[in-house]
Amino acid sequence: MANLSSIARPYALAAFEYARDKQQLPEWKAFLESASCAARQPTVIRLLDNPELPSAKAFDLFHEVLASQLDTERKNFLRLLSQHKRFNVLPEISDAFNALYAALEKTSKVRVITAVEAEETFRQKLAHVLAKRTQRDVMLHCEVDPAIIGGAIIHIGDRVIDGSVRGKLNRLLESLTD
Repeated sequence: MANLSSIARPYALAAFEYARDKQQLPEWKAFLESASCAARQPTVIRLLDNPELPSAKAFDLFHEVLASQLDTERKNFLRLLSQHKRFNVLPEISDAFNALYAALEKTSKVRVITAVEAEETFRQKLAHVLAKRTQRDVMLHCEVDPAIIGGAIIHIGDRVIDGSVRGKLNRLLESLTD
């Protein structure tokens, strides 16, 4: 089976280009995030995994849940997903749409994992350095994971910079066993 992100990409690109042209990017972003949230619910996942579920029933479910955000174009988008049985790809469509939107806005979401809570001065310096390096505005999302022992792991898009003590120890162990 094809990678879900490669299936999602054309849908996300079409939605993004339409929303950009109609100056409706925030509305489409909210719509896709809501649809993605609905598609991630365990009961909805089980329902969508049922091969006997008629496309019309799946469409009706999403139409009802998202009714307040629907206009003709978004309803047609749901209809298209229904016809091709692609509701299960909504989270990836939303992610790809958000990546296109962020690229347009020249912002990057950066996930930083540290062993202890990062101080505000560190966060500001890190955001400044990453903004300079990526030439984008940076929005930091900081998490704490004591398992990394020390240092930090930084996720920028699909790149990962592992500067954690645990990562360094693992690399050292691998080099010693080779």
